[in-house]
Amino acid sequence: MAKQPTNKQPKLLTRVVKGLGHWLGPETPTGKAFVAAEKGMTKAFDKLGRSERYLDLVGGALNRALRVRKAYVEAQENWLHLLRLPTSTEMDDLREEVRDVKNQIEALSSQLELVVDAFEKSRRDAEGVEVVRTNANGSASTDRPS
Repeated sequence: MAKQPTNKQPKLLTRVVKGLGHWLGPETPTGKAFVAAEKGMTKAFDKLGRSERYLDLVGGALNRALRVRKAYVEAQENWLHLLRLPTSTEMDDLREEVRDVKNQIEALSSQLELVVDAFEKSRRDAEGVEVVRTNANGSASTDRPS
């Protein structure tokens, strides 16, 4: 069976990717400009990343941002304490404790199932076993243990 040609246009994403590839191709003027800009930015960011002044500036800004965040969380928790409501930290601690208790309950449940199974097996064995004894006259008799 021969395939009939279809006149369907490619999907939108396919057309966009092909157009972008053509637009940024290394032989097109836009592609050449893109490659030059990428090389220049890579060189500038490499130089910036090695600058002590820049690293100190970014490190200081990050440190200040973290301190501000900590102060905000502390203020929020103080307000919640004032209103006698649980804080997010307390809720996280409570969630962790509940998870630990759940894990302990699952472990105890598994252990209890094993103990119950062993107890039932020993009870069945005790009830179902017939002890074979020989009488004084030499004939066999069966007695159940009491």
